[in-house]
Amino acid sequence: MDGVLDLYQKAAPGEFFQQLKQELNLHSRRRIFDLPLVVWLMMVQRWDAKATLSTAVQQVVQKRPQVLLSDHKRLREGTVSAHTGAYSDARQNMPVEVANRVADRIGEHLLQNTHREALPGWNRRVFILDGSSVELPHTPDLIKAYPPAINQYGESHWPVLKLVVAQELTSGLAGRPCWGPMYGPEAVSEQALTEKILDRLADRSVVMGDINFGVFSVASAATQRGHDVLFRLQPNRAAQLGRGLSLRPGTDQPVCWRPSAYERKQHPELPADACVQGRVIVEQVTASNGKSVILYLFTTLDLEVKRLLQLYGDRWDVETDLRSLKQTLRLQTLRCESPDMIAKELVLTIAGYNLVRAVMQAAAEQNHTDPRRLSFSRSQDVVNAALPGLDAASTEVEYQTRLRRMFQLVASCKLPNRSNRPSSPRTVWGHSCKFPKRKTVAKTA
Repeated sequence: MDGVLDLYQKAAPGEFFQQLKQELNLHSRRRIFDLPLVVWLMMVQRWDAKATLSTAVQQVVQKRPQVLLSDHKRLREGTVSAHTGAYSDARQNMPVEVANRVADRIGEHLLQNTHREALPGWNRRVFILDGSSVELPHTPDLIKAYPPAINQYGESHWPVLKLVVAQELTSGLAGRPCWGPMYGPEAVSEQALTEKILDRLADRSVVMGDINFGVFSVASAATQRGHDVLFRLQPNRAAQLGRGLSLRPGTDQPVCWRPSAYERKQHPELPADACVQGRVIVEQVTASNGKSVILYLFTTLDLEVKRLLQLYGDRWDVETDLRSLKQTLRLQTLRCESPDMIAKELVLTIAGYNLVRAVMQAAAEQNHTDPRRLSFSRSQDVVNAALPGLDAASTEVEYQTRLRRMFQLVASCKLPNRSNRPSSPRTVWGHSCKFPKRKTVAKTA
């Protein structure tokens, strides 16, 4: 059994950081906030309710975690300052490439050691695509990099970033995301961001997405990289793709998907004979609210329709995963004031999210439970609360005892069975209060 700190050290050991320093020509002098410690603090900082620099520095003041602390004089003497200046400088000076390399290393390590079948007897990795937007602090650098929205009433106040992430279906592990400006002259689409993500997926992966990703450019980019796809289509796009097919429920026809004139205009690099061979499937299903819905699907997989519907039915998991990232880990309230710090915060937040997901996966396997039945929020609370005790363990026996207790508590964080409960209508996540309300001072005569 491995805790989150054990997983972090196995995925990114000291030798990895030494090699990284040599490749990036980073200073190697001894300091309190060295690279391994800074990366760790930036990840666990998002697990705390306050998510401030002070909460991270206080851990070092209390000499935690001991295995990541260097042999620095102030650490030996216990005279580390509680001020956040040194930690803030270390975060600022750390290159974005370090965060990217560490996040990729953690993601690859966890994926290699975490795998469940998406369908019985079917051993393929399935990644779900989804996108979201993140509001950023109002600073000149961020406004320039991520312009605010503009409408007939003028310019909005907050810079907005568009984010796309691919998450492994069975475990919920998220790959390093891609993002860009949502508005302005250099605005990027979810489809363009997806093409960057496809290069990072494991070989022969299956890419699944909703209507936003059911377009020719994404399907073509995925198949060119050796991946299979399962996308939901808009009815009019399915009709154009079917080219005269009836498209009634029960339809399962092989098609050759060719780009439309509009798609060729948007992607002039497409060859003249561009085509994606696949199947158009039309099925009538019953949604969780009891209403009947007709699904139009395109896939390059040769699975039975029943199994494809079962696979696509799990796509909703990515919505709750994004909710965990934005609400539980508070990605919607990033406080960084520069594009580089925003990049490091985003990447390492998702790396920390993956560490918790890996613990949930291991706890579920030990207790023969589906990891998707565990609450991420409660599991994160258990992991965060267990860290001081694990670090304070004086013997290996005590450490393993505390670790087993942590896994038992994580396995008990089961979500309620909602199979007979009517689904609630989808709501829009509200904005958090960014400023205190102005108070009026009563005038005295």
